[in-house]
Amino acid sequence: MGNQHIFPFLWMRGEPEEVIRREMEKIHEAGIGSVCLEARPHPDFAGDGWWRDVDIVLDEAQKRGMRVWILDDAHFPTGMANNGMARHPEKARRYLYSQFVDATGPIPAADVDVNLLTQKQITWMDLGKPQVKPIYEETKLLSVTLCKMSGGDTVEGTPVDVTDKVSSGRLTVDIPAGVWRVRVNFLTTAFGANPEYINYVERDSVRVLLDEVYEKHYQRYGKYFGNVIAGFFSDEPGFYNIVDYNSPNKAGKDMPLPWGRELEELLRDSYGESLYRDLPLLFSAERDGGDKAIRYAYMDAVSRLYGKNFCCQLGDWCREHGVEYIGHIVEDSGGHKRLGPGVGHYFRAMAGQDMAGIDNIGYQLMPGNDVATRHTGFTTPEPDFYHYQIVKLGASAAAIDPLKKGRLMCENFGAYGWRLGVRDMKWLADFHLGQGVNHFVPHAFSMAEYPDDDCPPHFHARGNNPQFPFFCTLMPYVGRMCDLLNGGVNVPDAAVLYEAEADWAGESADGSSVGKVLLTNQLDFMFIPCDAFADADYYGTKVEGGVLTVNGRPMRALIVPEAELLPVPAARFIADNPSLPVFYVNRKPVGLAGVMPGKPEDGLLDAALANGKCVPLSDLPRALGVDNRMETPEPDLRVYHYRKDGRDIFTFMNVSLSRTAKARYRLPEASAWGRYDAMRDVTEAFPVSGGVAKVELPPYGTLVLVSNPEDAVPAAPDAGTPVGEITPERWTLCLREVGSAADEIVPNFALEPVSRTRPDFSGTMTYSAAFRLDALPGKAVFCAEYAFECMRVWVNGTQIGDVLTPPYEIDITAALKAGDNEISVMCASTALRNANTRPGIFGPERTVAEPTGMFGRVGIRLYK
Repeated sequence: MGNQHIFPFLWMRGEPEEVIRREMEKIHEAGIGSVCLEARPHPDFAGDGWWRDVDIVLDEAQKRGMRVWILDDAHFPTGMANNGMARHPEKARRYLYSQFVDATGPIPAADVDVNLLTQKQITWMDLGKPQVKPIYEETKLLSVTLCKMSGGDTVEGTPVDVTDKVSSGRLTVDIPAGVWRVRVNFLTTAFGANPEYINYVERDSVRVLLDEVYEKHYQRYGKYFGNVIAGFFSDEPGFYNIVDYNSPNKAGKDMPLPWGRELEELLRDSYGESLYRDLPLLFSAERDGGDKAIRYAYMDAVSRLYGKNFCCQLGDWCREHGVEYIGHIVEDSGGHKRLGPGVGHYFRAMAGQDMAGIDNIGYQLMPGNDVATRHTGFTTPEPDFYHYQIVKLGASAAAIDPLKKGRLMCENFGAYGWRLGVRDMKWLADFHLGQGVNHFVPHAFSMAEYPDDDCPPHFHARGNNPQFPFFCTLMPYVGRMCDLLNGGVNVPDAAVLYEAEADWAGESADGSSVGKVLLTNQLDFMFIPCDAFADADYYGTKVEGGVLTVNGRPMRALIVPEAELLPVPAARFIADNPSLPVFYVNRKPVGLAGVMPGKPEDGLLDAALANGKCVPLSDLPRALGVDNRMETPEPDLRVYHYRKDGRDIFTFMNVSLSRTAKARYRLPEASAWGRYDAMRDVTEAFPVSGGVAKVELPPYGTLVLVSNPEDAVPAAPDAGTPVGEITPERWTLCLREVGSAADEIVPNFALEPVSRTRPDFSGTMTYSAAFRLDALPGKAVFCAEYAFECMRVWVNGTQIGDVLTPPYEIDITAALKAGDNEISVMCASTALRNANTRPGIFGPERTVAEPTGMFGRVGIRLYK
């Protein structure tokens, strides 16, 4: 059947039937039990050609006991509704926008053409460019205001509403002395990006996506829903009021804002009738902070409606039809808490989904590198977010939302390029597993002719990826780890207040700043949004005996990242629970975020601040009182504590690629401990002395400990010091290049990088040598100093196993015999060097190419 915690993208392009069937066979061969169909490259989504191809996939899935997920649109980001909005133009997305002219007063009876300021201005920079017309023409004046301007293009004081002075599309008004900005604030369909997309905050508009994609699949495949068809996957939906991944995209910037009828009503209720007067403060700052309330009110409303009308509507439809709804958003560059491609609030964006979801593509997470800023070609995000925040955001949503049952999905490996091999895939998988991921969407299986330059690597690549055999070893390993870390609960040490609400209204530190200190000190945590305090019944939020519990996860303190303002829901919760330890990082907030006009929160800030203390960021481990777990600091060690079926499970990972991580870690009390080896699917007894585990992990190393194991086998005794080493002098090298059906034999090969003489070679390199044993040793271990990138070992015709990461060592004792022996070692390069000789539209990959093959000190260590 294969493991159904893994469901890779399968790109559908309308290939011949035999190609589709062969790819499904290869996915199943990799130990994978599910697949997610992506239509992005398909020419006929939800048409006859699409149904033909899906029929083939479903037939193969049924034969193999596999399940199928369906990416829910013709193209990413989800929201084009398979071009269905062209048939429902009246449901087009609306935007709030504001255009202006400046004047220096006094000017009596000034005259402004209001209608003109609701239209796009064409400048010389637009000449020769195609003009995108909206699919539906609508403009509605909301207000006209006068704003006195101050330095830095900020507003001074409260705007003046002069809407009542507009007649027949013109404003006549006396402008006082000083510099004033006449702002025309209006609803429009003509501004903003992607006008052909649904309006994510309007229920009727989102319904178009359901009708054009979900319902059509149900009409054709309803009998498969809930059995063969597992559900639907939304890929990177977001507001996309502007398509700019690098910009802060924070309310207060001059950009069109998502808008809709229900959003306007919600804002009137929360902010009050001064809403229309204060609309300019959504586009520019007020000198004395008068813009903070409306920015908070807007972001609160728009993110709530995104969750309610998009995510929850799709999720409810799926559950009503017997399937599940999953996906992920654009989290990076602040997208998890802001506008643009973002969604305003990560946790609300996950509402309605049956799993939490995150994404890791294009070397956003770089193994061993939490230092260098990423330069991906379209964004330059900071590394701390990927190393210390994004996974914990997803894990926290999975843990606190009862709907998700602790499940977190990660789309992984995509667009890393052909340079990404199985060695680093295992690092990436272990990194995510060790922070709460228990479902993966590997990106991707492509059936296009090799080399397909669309976001490689492609795991099979029509038989041209030399590492596919090792990928078939990696996936069962990942699947077993997902099985182990699913169905239980995580054990966090602390709660960290999610920073979105503080960020909307003021300045705040990123959650990664706290995440870095905690994770590098082996302390686990969860991000907790204000919604968990405001809706305590749903989230199971309570404080008892000074311990904060959310959905059954107790935490010993609430940490508030450094922020200018403390959100009102958090302040109320802190003030109402004086027994809860609260740590304000570096400084205490100076105000409240979320106080609406005419609704003061007298004394609330003082009460909240009185119940907490200020702690320097670096002192958080000591303040939490759990710094005695480790005898000495080990910043490269990551520890994840999980409980399942009455057992404690600990995963340890060395994230360094260059140094060994050593630690003595104090474990909970248990009668015995076992080391689970997911690669071999075996648990061995593990010695723990005085409740302390000795952890020593080389680069890429991982360790999984399980308390009171029932199936542990005795651990192999320590072999001691080697008594000898055999170093074969003659190796025969067999080269099989990508795309070739013939082998090239190189006799008497002196071990050196193959790339030294064959710089364009990609493929498999199989080394064979003979050696003699006069007597069988007690233990023999084959060791290769370098093996780029993985190695598979045979001894006397018996396949011993695969080694995917350093150290490249494997026990070969069982296959040895007295007398003459033969060893064969296959290494597989990535496809990079070969693919770079025939680049696509983007040209060759620009990267540091690693050497290929086996070299360095290579031999067989003998023990008594």
